[in-house]
Amino acid sequence: MRFRSIVILFLAAQSYSSFAKGLEESGFTGVTETPSLHHHDDLQSLHRALKESESYYERLPSDWKIEFRKTSYDKKEMLKSIGQLRRIFQKRNPKQRKKELQESFEFLETADLQNGKITGYYEVIINGRLHPEGEFQYPILETPSDLIVKKETDGRRIGKIVNGNFVSYETRAELSDSSVWKSKTKAIAFVKITDLHLAQLEGSAVLQIRQRNPFRITYASDNGKEYRSPAESLQGICKSLIPSDLKYCIQEYPKEVKDAILQNPRYVFFKRESSAPRGSGGIELIPKRSVAMDPNIPLGIPALLTFDSPLLAESNRIVFVHDRGSKITGHGRLDYFLGTGKHAEEQAGRIQTQGRILLILPKK
Repeated sequence: MRFRSIVILFLAAQSYSSFAKGLEESGFTGVTETPSLHHHDDLQSLHRALKESESYYERLPSDWKIEFRKTSYDKKEMLKSIGQLRRIFQKRNPKQRKKELQESFEFLETADLQNGKITGYYEVIINGRLHPEGEFQYPILETPSDLIVKKETDGRRIGKIVNGNFVSYETRAELSDSSVWKSKTKAIAFVKITDLHLAQLEGSAVLQIRQRNPFRITYASDNGKEYRSPAESLQGICKSLIPSDLKYCIQEYPKEVKDAILQNPRYVFFKRESSAPRGSGGIELIPKRSVAMDPNIPLGIPALLTFDSPLLAESNRIVFVHDRGSKITGHGRLDYFLGTGKHAEEQAGRIQTQGRILLILPKK
């Protein structure tokens, strides 16, 4: 990623269109801002998110360091900055909060007016069976014992060889065949193909099985392939290309939707999770506080988020980089975690917009 910093004073929220004028297509701009804080429950979620970032840094090795924009930050500095944020947000006076934020932190905008995009993601609730049954034919698989992820660079395969062969599980179709995986891994459950697609896309799910208590599954590993959206071949076939709406389209076009999903080579393996949904680094995802961003942006750091969409708008919402995503890369790219269930699904599917993202870093 390329970085650029220009110090400007930004005292009041503006619309995105007016704010965007004059910005370069990508890069960082220093900005001072005031986060929005709302009711008691909102403050509770903020402190939970702060605690998750703090716990993440506490788990890191004592000599951990990261370089960001040619500036090095170590574990102690990041922990200190989280403590400073907590103390600042405990103050009731907005002017005092703003003053201390400006004194202690640097606000940097990440923006790309062509490729930057705010999207939403959520934890899906799906039904499953313990054995293949009717439409429930597709396994939720744990990580195979022989999984070796390979990457392709300049047409060359990079990876380990097992008995003369690369082991990576090339396609989704082969993993639908139990003879391929039954001696290497086990199925947690069997689900509909559209629900498997959703769970793998979102990275976690709550699984409901008859006469069993619901439980959570989360990302464990993948086969190293690039994600290909079913929408590429369903344009003009399905009325809506929102991933969660494929379950309606498959009723009318079962073969087309199934084939489109199977053409995606990326396959995600899962593990059972006893507690809350978790993102990268084992960080618990907090609804409307956790986000996924580019791997070059340090995990755990806070940011201010502003966007407008048909079902949800945020203005200077303080969020935290708690997750990654295979397609969440580049300037101005952010995936907003909205929680679990139907309401979160409705909101997430309809957030596809430009927005404003201001990273909050300790002043050096």
